[in-house]
Amino acid sequence: MKPSKLQQPAVSFGLFETGLGVIRSLGQQGIDVIGIDSKKDIGWYSRYVTPLQCPHPLQQEPAFLDWVIQTFSKYQCKMPAFISSDDFLMAFSKNRDMLSQYFRINLVEHSLLEQIFDKHQQFLLAQKAGIEVPATFQIYDPKSLDELPGDLHYPLFIKAKDVNTWRREISGTIKGFVVNTSDELQHQATKILAKGVPIIVQEVILGADTNHLKYCSYTSPSGTILAEFALRKIRQNPIRFGVGSVVESMHDEELLIAGRRLLQNIGFHGVASIEFKRDERDGRLKLVEINPRYWQQNYLATACGVNFPLLNYFDLVNGSGEAITSFTPGIKWVNRYMDFDSFLKYRKEGSITFSSWRKSLKGKKVYADFTWDDPVPAFFEIGFGWKLVKAPWFLIKRIL
Repeated sequence: MKPSKLQQPAVSFGLFETGLGVIRSLGQQGIDVIGIDSKKDIGWYSRYVTPLQCPHPLQQEPAFLDWVIQTFSKYQCKMPAFISSDDFLMAFSKNRDMLSQYFRINLVEHSLLEQIFDKHQQFLLAQKAGIEVPATFQIYDPKSLDELPGDLHYPLFIKAKDVNTWRREISGTIKGFVVNTSDELQHQATKILAKGVPIIVQEVILGADTNHLKYCSYTSPSGTILAEFALRKIRQNPIRFGVGSVVESMHDEELLIAGRRLLQNIGFHGVASIEFKRDERDGRLKLVEINPRYWQQNYLATACGVNFPLLNYFDLVNGSGEAITSFTPGIKWVNRYMDFDSFLKYRKEGSITFSSWRKSLKGKKVYADFTWDDPVPAFFEIGFGWKLVKAPWFLIKRIL
């Protein structure tokens, strides 16, 4: 069913690649989309969006709320809202009573979102649901390091306890740091703790990038799953512990069962993606993280036949939607610049060749920045790609 232009517009909060995927999935179906962010990111340049710049939703929270009132009080209906960044997600959760006067959104209780934002609490939720997790410890100060058990299995991974604090104080792109000895752990953890950033220390789940699997779903407020999708990573950026620079749709029944079990057990509704990794030592799926919003490669699901934003839209507007859980496997999502950067780093350590990299990119695919009907965002991405890989655009284009 294709909406008419007379239906109310949607609002995408966040204009990174995640938001661009949402915008295209809606705009290509005839829905007008207002895109909001505190900066002019890639989605700003889509033909399918009317972009607006707002104050930062967390750093300038009172100004952001005033801006929303001034901007949306002129509209006579509540608009369906789509969240594609953690900053906007937390702002909506904290101020849901006020923001619900202007927007429709499928959002779980604030208490549950706070638990999910806390990476240690995430793992406690997963354990209660019967999901396997790697050994995980929360660290607040250097003394806590001395209380870690002596039988830890290295390598360990130091990561955020709170994602927003980590991004503000440590990095917006680096998810964490691998340490191989107790001395490395003490050194790296102490540097991070000195900045007032609480961390968790976790045993690394061993296995290749392709062992990273993601379960994605949209659940109505009544608890009905209206959309399911699954993908695997092919490469990551930063390498081994980053976001998927190339991912591929795939079927894995064990993954679907584990994802459903976790979300249903915690009473989750709305959009979520859950990353697991299959441990090469025992072949079992173990939790990496829960993400309670749209994920970066969400447009891949649309290309595979599951338009999450459209289902989300109809559920918010009409309170109905036909469940879609079948999709086409074997289609790739590619961020050319991130992946070229990853290729250079993997090749430097000798784990990939040019020919094997080229081969891995073959087949049907969609790109993070480019579609034939919406090409302009790709020109924005060229500047980002140049800075990332420091290689001429014409060379990258010829290689791909």
